Amino acid sequence: MDIKTVNKKPVGIMLLLACIAMPIFLLACQQSPNNFQVLSLDIVPPKVMVGEKATVRAELRNGNARVETYNVPLMVNGVAQDRKAVTLSPGATEVVEFSLVKHKTGVYKIAIGDRNSTLEVQAPLPAAFQIFELEVVPTAVNIGEKVVITAKVANTGGTQGTYIAELKLNGRTNQTEKVILAAGAEHMLVFKVPTDSPGTYTVALGELSGEFVVMEPILPLQPNNS
Repeated sequence: MDIKTVNKKPVGIMLLLACIAMPIFLLACQQSPNNFQVLSLDIVPPKVMVGEKATVRAELRNGNARVETYNVPLMVNGVAQDRKAVTLSPGATEVVEFSLVKHKTGVYKIAIGDRNSTLEVQAPLPAAFQIFELEVVPTAVNIGEKVVITAKVANTGGTQGTYIAELKLNGRTNQTEKVILAAGAEHMLVFKVPTDSPGTYTVALGELSGEFVVMEPILPLQPNNS
């Protein structure tokens, strides 16, 4: 009798523990949220340069019958890059937004929940320069007067660069100006040209051209004393 009683006690305790644990386990399963519904996922812009910011937006919906707080992960190539907590009432929606900056080129897989898209990170474009709005003032002068030549130069590329503006008169270099411009920046070039010989001068600056005329001064008529 004693042996049988000793053997039954552990079995009874195990059954009792199982009966207590099972409802708790089932309740935990029921209470664990079905994550969240991701209605949309947008990446703006879908292509950026290295170091530029992209914005990732996702519209979320609480499909459960109670208020839930979601710890929303932003997945980049399968790794959580960032997280945000969002609390939603039953059936409510909300847009969650992440900022993403990558410093290496490539195509990155972006995912939130069961929605995914891609972000393409490109190498920055090299510096590129454009000359525009060339002006020659005045276009006719007397010997000894100055002509002012102006133009704008812009860096239309994606990185900072150095540009040497070369002003040519009749095909020969007359003056130069060195400028350092960030991407998207512009600068006003100003050249003051003295004149010492009469004639027509062709101006060239980059791909733009113009001209001015240098005239000899008109001497007054001498009185005839004869």
